[in-house]
Amino acid sequence: MEIIPGRDIVDRLQRFLPAPATVTITCLPHHGPSETVDLAVQLAKLGYRAVPHLAARSIQSRAQLAGFTARLEATGVRDVFVIAGDAGSADGPYSWSLPLMEDIASLSGLSIGMAAYPEGHPTVEEAELTGLLLKKQELATWAVTQMCFSGPVLATYVDTLRAAGVTLPIWAGVPGAVRRTRLISLAGRIGVGPSLKFAQRSGSLLRNVVAPSSYDPAPLVHAVSEAGVFAGLHVYSFNDVERLGLPEQ
Repeated sequence: MEIIPGRDIVDRLQRFLPAPATVTITCLPHHGPSETVDLAVQLAKLGYRAVPHLAARSIQSRAQLAGFTARLEATGVRDVFVIAGDAGSADGPYSWSLPLMEDIASLSGLSIGMAAYPEGHPTVEEAELTGLLLKKQELATWAVTQMCFSGPVLATYVDTLRAAGVTLPIWAGVPGAVRRTRLISLAGRIGVGPSLKFAQRSGSLLRNVVAPSSYDPAPLVHAVSEAGVFAGLHVYSFNDVERLGLPEQ
């Protein structure tokens, strides 16, 4: 499950998604990598399998990166998820994800995850995206799709990647039972915008995403499971951990 660093998130995780659950932590421009790493370390000490996101454009130097990787490994963190990041310009030497992945691999034994884009990327052509995935899979060990609301779109995308030579395990990025208002308000901050545009082109999806008070992911989860091509689910929670459907601890 993916969370955003924020107030009370650790307490709420312990109540509604106790350790040793796997939790990934976003790295958004307004809080930066230090807050992400701090939270990952805290969760790892509490027994979670913490997976911090490291955004290339937010890393200030190779020395800072070395400090992050050493600290994470010392706490028992085994994985990091590497993205270019949403910042408009780079704070240091990394303007995109591949050089950051190369330095992480040279500095540590951390397993590296990368992002995949079933609905494309606003600034990169599809052919270029696939080529980049092929290059990055030499360093990565798994991939997670950006959020998508369509099981067939996700499954077709995996078939396309396999045909192109991408062999990594792929986790399907799906929304949790998120409140409608929160899903829409945070859409642009975690790459949900393209998926909402896709939903708006489908009457049934539009009713499921926009009309109810909260999104029901059950049909999508069933479709992903039926496809049989994914390593598992990566759930975008938007910190609505109370709506996961698990009993409070």
